[in-house]
Amino acid sequence: AILHSMNNAVLTLGAGGMLRKVNEAARRILRRSDDELIGHGLDEIFVGRNNWVAKSLDKVRASGSTDITVDTDLFIDGSETISVNLATVQLNNLRNEPIGYMLMMEDITREKRLRNTMSRYMSKTVVDQLLASGDVELGGTGRDVSVLFSDIRGFTSISERLGAKETVALLNEYFTDMVDIVFAHNGVLDKYIGDMIMAVFGSVLQSDDDASNAVAVGNQMMTGLHQLNRRRTARGGEAIRIGVGISTGNVVAGNIGSLKRMEYTVIGDRVNLAERLESANKFYGTSILICDNTYQAVKDHAPLREIDLIRVRGRDMPVAIYEALGHHSEDSFPHRADVLAAFSEGLLRYRKRDWGGAEHCFSEALAANPEDGPSKIYFERCRIYRDAPPSAAWDGVWTMPHK
Repeated sequence: AILHSMNNAVLTLGAGGMLRKVNEAARRILRRSDDELIGHGLDEIFVGRNNWVAKSLDKVRASGSTDITVDTDLFIDGSETISVNLATVQLNNLRNEPIGYMLMMEDITREKRLRNTMSRYMSKTVVDQLLASGDVELGGTGRDVSVLFSDIRGFTSISERLGAKETVALLNEYFTDMVDIVFAHNGVLDKYIGDMIMAVFGSVLQSDDDASNAVAVGNQMMTGLHQLNRRRTARGGEAIRIGVGISTGNVVAGNIGSLKRMEYTVIGDRVNLAERLESANKFYGTSILICDNTYQAVKDHAPLREIDLIRVRGRDMPVAIYEALGHHSEDSFPHRADVLAAFSEGLLRYRKRDWGGAEHCFSEALAANPEDGPSKIYFERCRIYRDAPPSAAWDGVWTMPHK
């Protein structure tokens, strides 16, 4: 009864090496009946490329020690290949005399295929944890995740200048560098959308660090991009720029598609918001924008600044957005402390409708760093509102003119 209920194949042999008993799993895995197995030697059953099984028995006969073979191909009926782990042991009686042998064979084909497939989308660490948990049937569930979108700026123009061959080479080099960063922080590569990367943190295995990992990936994408651009310019190529948007919240995660093709992905408002934030970088002149939920999760240990209250397409409720600054150096963001202090004071005065005071603060920020995009935007807003103040119903929310 025990042997019958086991998923692993069990084959027992007498002292002469002939098969005496097999369980149901052995018949199923080997695609053989009892008549084809019982009374035969391993050298009759496991021939050709499968003779490693008989050699395992020879090792045990010679040494009396257990022989273990892991992740090895077994060819079934000359057409199907399965991956198995094999343990060959000697059976002894109560006087410790050898009376036969036993083979225990584990079919790991499904796990190996899952591991190979999932390793293209997530790090080995996440794959190992997922398989160890036994939760490999990924169904639709509600999950709190952090979603990251990144996109190459002006990619259409770049691809037209480069041509098809060079464009593919650029994308392959770029994706390789960026996805390695995602995997290093236990993110899952959800998909490529043209030149865009969508990565998710927490869709498969959740962690208290999902939002922090997403922000860390965004920052390291920027530093990784600097290294990529140095390689490209050294070869005579042009540098590229990217934007990153990160949103944290509840989504639906699951296998989505048709019976012929399905993929594990996430859908929901927070996915759309991450894409909108990525695009909003172009408006504000920033590189990484995150939503309020992400900010709450990382504010104690990541350099950030509040940027605005915005309303994006497809979303009625306004959202506070913040800029992640961990990737900046003194060269990329000179006099950062002075800029942030002036900008923060300017934003406070702006929301109090003190247009003159706010304009002065943003002017100070621009004096410290003339290239600061958010300060430029607020400086212009203050000049406009100073001459034509908004109505009394103004709530400080900026409605994005595009997605």
